[in-house]
Amino acid sequence: MINDILKGINDYFRAFSLMSKLKLWKYVVLTGILSLIFGGFLIFMSITMINIFSSSIIGIYPFEFGKEYVISIAKFISGISTAILGLMLYKYIVFIIFVPFLGPISEKIEEHLTGEKAGYSIFNVKRLIKDVLRGMGISVRLVYKEMIWMILLFILSFFPLFSPFIPIVAFIIEAFYGGYGNFDWALERYYNVRERVAFIRYNKGLTLGNGIPFTLMLGVPIVGFFLAPALSVAAATISVVERIKEQK
Repeated sequence: MINDILKGINDYFRAFSLMSKLKLWKYVVLTGILSLIFGGFLIFMSITMINIFSSSIIGIYPFEFGKEYVISIAKFISGISTAILGLMLYKYIVFIIFVPFLGPISEKIEEHLTGEKAGYSIFNVKRLIKDVLRGMGISVRLVYKEMIWMILLFILSFFPLFSPFIPIVAFIIEAFYGGYGNFDWALERYYNVRERVAFIRYNKGLTLGNGIPFTLMLGVPIVGFFLAPALSVAAATISVVERIKEQK
C-alpha cells in the first residue's frame, strides 16, 4: 500500500511534465480561474460560518466555570467542521462545473499513454451532458459516504481523548474521497459503476496517493486552488491507465 501511495504522489510530477509536453495549460488556466473564484467564495463563507457556529456553541453554555475551555473547543470544532464542509463542497461541485475542461485533460493524457484516440470534444453536447450527469451522480454517492464519516468525527470531536486525532483522520478521509473522484474521470471510460467501485476498493493506496497532494494543494492560497483541479485529474489518469495495463 505504501508503494501505491508513493506512486500516486509521484504521478503528479509526471502529470506536470506531460501537461507541458501536450500543451494542456490552456485548460489549466481556465479551470484555475474558475477554481480561484469558487475557492475564494468558499473561504469567505467558511470564515463567516466559523464565527457564527462558535458563537452559537458559546451562547448555550450557561456557566462561567470552564468557559475559556469551552470557547477554545468551540473554535476548534467550528474551524475543523467548516474547513471539511468547504473542501467537500469544492470537490464535488468541481466534478460537475469543470467537466468541459477536465474531460479533455484526462482524455488527451490517456491518448498519449495508450496511443488510441479518445475523440473528446467540448462541442459534443450529448457527451457533455453525459459527463455532467456522471459528475452529479458520483458527487451524490461520495458526499453521502463522506458525510457519514464526518458526522462520526464531529461527534468524537467533543471527547478530549479523540479530538487531537480528528484533523489527521479527517485529512485522510478527505484525501481518499478526493482521489476517488479524480480517478472517476478515467475509470468511467473503462468500467461501469460497480466495476469502478471494485477498482477503488482494490487500489486504496493509489487512490489515497492521488488525494493527498490534491488536498494539500487546496491548503495553499491562490497557487494551490489554481493548479489542484487540472493537475490532480491528470495525475489520476496516469495512475488509472497504468494500473489497468498492469492488471491486464
